[in-house]
Amino acid sequence: MATRGAILDAAAYEFALEGYHAASLSKILERSGVTKGALYFHFSSKEAMADAVVAVMEERFPEIAASFEGLGLDVLTTAVHLAIGIADALAADVFCRGGMRVVSEGALGPARVPWPYRYWEDVFVDLLARAAAGGLLRDTVDPRELARTVVAIGHGHRVVSTATTGLADLRERAVASWELLLGCVADPAWLERWEAAGGMASLPVGLPTTGVPDGASGAVP
Repeated sequence: MATRGAILDAAAYEFALEGYHAASLSKILERSGVTKGALYFHFSSKEAMADAVVAVMEERFPEIAASFEGLGLDVLTTAVHLAIGIADALAADVFCRGGMRVVSEGALGPARVPWPYRYWEDVFVDLLARAAAGGLLRDTVDPRELARTVVAIGHGHRVVSTATTGLADLRERAVASWELLLGCVADPAWLERWEAAGGMASLPVGLPTTGVPDGASGAVP
């Protein structure tokens, strides 16, 4: 398990840094510190490693969502915390970042490409529909369209931040977007309470405690 985890950590890092197609097996082997025989014992190809990295990402996204829903906040506050938390996860966790690069490049086929976006749209549709039902959004706001906008903005920020700063400013971009969004979509009474509590400045950095699959740390080296 330790050997497999070291290989997966190295593969996730290289996919996050270089993308699937540019990542080399020699770099993965060097970073993992294992023998070539050990690498091929666990994974028959680079594609098999990519599939395993994406599988970890697909496990972690629901863990991230559940960790924020478990904080006991109102649903609109939960949505904001979650959106910023996703940005933090993409910046700090090589499995989230590497997995997204692998699927975005279509390395595992077209069927895997839409999953992260559809997953997060479903999560935000649920949160924002409950926020609307609870009177936390303005009456003119369509929760489904807002959820689609949230995911699209998050994806755009990830792409631009990756290209310009290596994700160093991803959280800053996400915070600025939500400040604009909330001013347009939040119920004024909720917005007043939010700002009185500190607004975006009150958000903690990082994620609540989440499970990490055995043998895969995910931390950026």
